[in-house]
Amino acid sequence: MHIPSQPYSNALIRQKCLDVSIIRLDLSHPQISGNKWFKLEPVLKRSLASCTRRPLLSFGGCYSNHLHALAYAGYHYGIPTIGVVRGERPCPLNATLQDAESWGMALHFVSRQEYRNKTHPDFTQALYEQFGDFELIPEGGSSPEAVLSCANIGSFLAVSDFDYVLCPLGTGATAAGLLLGKPKNCHLIVVPALQISAQEARSMLSQHLAEMSQPMPEGLTVLDGTLPYGKINAELAALWYKTSRLWDPLYTLRMYQAFCRLVMSDTFPQGSRIALFHTGGMQGVRGCKSKIERLAPEFQGPLPL
Repeated sequence: MHIPSQPYSNALIRQKCLDVSIIRLDLSHPQISGNKWFKLEPVLKRSLASCTRRPLLSFGGCYSNHLHALAYAGYHYGIPTIGVVRGERPCPLNATLQDAESWGMALHFVSRQEYRNKTHPDFTQALYEQFGDFELIPEGGSSPEAVLSCANIGSFLAVSDFDYVLCPLGTGATAAGLLLGKPKNCHLIVVPALQISAQEARSMLSQHLAEMSQPMPEGLTVLDGTLPYGKINAELAALWYKTSRLWDPLYTLRMYQAFCRLVMSDTFPQGSRIALFHTGGMQGVRGCKSKIERLAPEFQGPLPL
């Protein structure tokens, strides 16, 4: 798959004499965009090579980028899909779930308590009893084969000769893949999209690599996650508008905010070549745009630009 890249600059970047590019994974496919294609590619190839084409079942919230991409992939390739959705069925369905259902995904809503038990064998067995045979894809598409698929992006990083790469962290599969596939002289900076400590985020990455018997490579900085997952404050809302709605509000916008603060604190030497990974997720904007519009005018302080 072609990985688009584009130069990026603003007054702060020019002042600090940095060479910045955005890796536009969000432009790689209109529906299976961003990191989702890399995560789903192994299971899609396996399903297409099979004679039976078992349904693909996975998990997510009401605005899940993963379920949205999986539903379209199933529609496009003729593979049945099942989405186990956290929470009660909204009435009416939001745009994400409407898309998924229109693409043929069978939506199965479970309580938040049940969802927390989604990896328990009893819960899985109940799903088999209800839906019959299926291939289970972990939440977010996060699996060892997804990590290995994301590691393939490392070949692009090697050709482009970046000094630093910034990536958001959700389930950690994409960041773990980048960590595994990046050149040794490239430093990865990981920004959590949920409220966890840097040590907790590092442990997530370590667990992914341990599942493949891989050691933790050098050249890694993990930042603290300062906001709960899905939360948007006034500063982020204002920053989203300031950057012309380029980033998705839940993952990459937090990464960009952290990047700006690192630039302001002179973390990067002059002349550094830096890549910002846009991991997609723009369909999710539909679920939080009204909140952004309400919060943005409330921000009074200077933006980290």
